[in-house]
Amino acid sequence: MSHQEYVLSCRARAAEIATLVISGSMPVLEGCHLLDGLSAAVEVPDNDPDFLAFNVIRSETEALPIGRVREHWAANALAALEPELRSATDWARPVALPACRSIMDRFGA
Repeated sequence: MSHQEYVLSCRARAAEIATLVISGSMPVLEGCHLLDGLSAAVEVPDNDPDFLAFNVIRSETEALPIGRVREHWAANALAALEPELRSATDWARPVALPACRSIMDRFGA
């Protein structure tokens, strides 16, 4: 796979994640964490507003059990954190959804 093909595949993955977030098939926080992790691979400028949004959301929520890491947490610990997760999601949603729509438009979902 060439470098250009790799970048295009990462952009397609970013569009796929953004689509899942918009559709409600993937939790907002999980999608933001995944998208932030793709920021270098999709080769956008460091000051790209969409990926900056994902980075801020990830930075503010990185201590929470998001995504696959939840599998390793005790059920009672997850239940105790549920209000904080809900609050973080409510905070992130109005920032994340427009950024996800932009990613879908830019990278072709």
